[in-house]
Amino acid sequence: MTKILYLGLDPERYPAKVIHYPVIRTEKLPLKKEALSFWPQCTHVIFTSRTAVLYWKENLSGKTLIAIGPATGLLLGCESLMPLTPTQEGIIELLQKIDLRNAFVFLPHSRRSRPHLREFLERQNVRHVALELYDTVLVQPDFPISLDEVDEIVFTSPSTVEGFLKIFGKIPDDKKLTCIGGVTEEALFSYRKFQAEL
Repeated sequence: MTKILYLGLDPERYPAKVIHYPVIRTEKLPLKKEALSFWPQCTHVIFTSRTAVLYWKENLSGKTLIAIGPATGLLLGCESLMPLTPTQEGIIELLQKIDLRNAFVFLPHSRRSRPHLREFLERQNVRHVALELYDTVLVQPDFPISLDEVDEIVFTSPSTVEGFLKIFGKIPDDKKLTCIGGVTEEALFSYRKFQAEL
């Protein structure tokens, strides 16, 4: 039986039994008063992660909701728009099909999130508030594990790649490496390429 090491936050959604070894955790950041003051005026809300949904507790009724993917949309518990590709680039493609001339977009995000969406909204002169809602922190689980005990490693975000490297030092060549999403795959590829050039 394949032994799978899962490095992300939520192993329940993975379709196989795993050893949960979370190398990241999230911390909600203090809310800025100005973000709450803008909230009633916001017409569109973009959720780029399930964590953002969990941490944003304001009433969403009357807003046009955009979820990065099915799991985020499901957690919202109400109708939302979704891009064809579950990435910031996918959301940008979706936004290009929407009339945003009178929109006021609210974008709660991780402190570590890529800037592409924010930059797009700025370039298009779309009125928006981008709020750093939470931070992703690298951690080392309090139980030891040997990579000799596992056959496959599941990376769920670029942060899990970084967290794994912080603990184990290098990406192993003798394991099956599974990435959730293209952005995670790019991060892993970059680290492996860097490792090979050393």
